[in-house]
Amino acid sequence: MAALPLSVVPALAAKKISSKINDVQIGVATYSYNDLPRQGLLDVVIASMVDCGIGDCLLNPPSTEPADLSEKARPVRRAQGRGAGGARVASGGGRAALSPEQAAAVEALHHWHLTVPLDYYTGIRKRFADAGLEIHTYEPTLGTAVSDEDLTRACEVTKALGAPVLAEPLTKSAAKRLAPLADKYGLKVALQGRPNMNPTDPDLMSKPSDFEEAMSYSKNFGTSIDVGDATAGGWDPLKFVQDTHSRVFSLNLKDRTKAGVSMPWGQGDSRIKEILQLIRDKKYPIRCYIDCDYATPEGGSRAEDVKRCVEFAKAALA
Repeated sequence: MAALPLSVVPALAAKKISSKINDVQIGVATYSYNDLPRQGLLDVVIASMVDCGIGDCLLNPPSTEPADLSEKARPVRRAQGRGAGGARVASGGGRAALSPEQAAAVEALHHWHLTVPLDYYTGIRKRFADAGLEIHTYEPTLGTAVSDEDLTRACEVTKALGAPVLAEPLTKSAAKRLAPLADKYGLKVALQGRPNMNPTDPDLMSKPSDFEEAMSYSKNFGTSIDVGDATAGGWDPLKFVQDTHSRVFSLNLKDRTKAGVSMPWGQGDSRIKEILQLIRDKKYPIRCYIDCDYATPEGGSRAEDVKRCVEFAKAALA
């Protein structure tokens, strides 16, 4: 599938693909594919979704960015069991010190995000729709230095993509500034934060109480935590879903050990099976996004990793 021209994909998906399993909506976070080469990455994502029968995604860069610029600003770093740290280096911020060349590339990519015509994103929306797919949630990956211009642009892009939900690991102060914009643009905002029971920055959304506080900023605010990050941060993600289910818009289902090592679904400590079954049994309208960042086995592919997650979900929800 990944080798097929994208023009072939719509013929393989004559109608909208549904990936509900016993009323639980399963999608994929396109971050799962971020360790793949940038050239043609969006084609690979769409083909993989069609092949796996996944109709919904949480879309984020770099699959939507120009390949050469994205590769310079977000160099591919193969996952080593903890996720590819370089994959989330974002315009305006990052997790590691940047070389002068990479810093210049990050700034150029930031400028591109602010100036590319919105028609570019409506074109991406059409490519997904033509394949029978939905972009329900968009994560712009803004980084830490978030200006009002960045936040406004993120809302504009989310609307252009046809996504009703914007997801982002915002700080509390940035979330407060986003609140009136979410109201203006009619968007739901899924707060991701950085789940950690021992935060060092009081502005970060780290503990469950931080998320509960931030949700009070707007009626349009809810959460979309990464259950793998939460597990490694000392949370009980199952309890968090139980306690706040009415404001949980979606979940990134990544399986990690309590020591923070990413694993294939079912091999970590994130209780993914129990979370899926809770959502099924309680009929919570929570979208569940497959999120893979562990090292793909030798000879395998990320598309196969995603397909295994779909089979895991089918078995758990049978």
